[in-house]
Amino acid sequence: MARLPLSTRTRRRNMALRNMMTSIIVIYYYMWSLLAMAYKRRCLKIEQRIKNIEQRNVRLSNLIRNSDAACISHLRMNRRTFYTLCEMLSDVGGLKATRNMSLEEIVAQFLYTLSHHLKNSTIKEFFFRS
Repeated sequence: MARLPLSTRTRRRNMALRNMMTSIIVIYYYMWSLLAMAYKRRCLKIEQRIKNIEQRNVRLSNLIRNSDAACISHLRMNRRTFYTLCEMLSDVGGLKATRNMSLEEIVAQFLYTLSHHLKNSTIKEFFFRS
């Protein structure tokens, strides 16, 4: 069998090279789009976490920092007594704030559970916790 002419061999080699470059570019764009989607998903999770922290702080502020009436209706004690209890639990009882929850939030969740006789699943919705 005779060899193909040089122009045909060059054309085939160029076609193979073009196909290989096209597939490399397609793979590159596919990987780039996957990375972009992962980054966007991560950013959305961070934004949601920040939003939950803000909602949690607003709820806690409305509960114990704004008025005695709200504090009494939700926790069954006024703000002064609540902060005295938090101080006693910290000093005498050794209760400490964690990385995720402040001492006031821990005590408020406990008192809210006792005062309204609710389950933890209901409390997590009220305090924006999982």
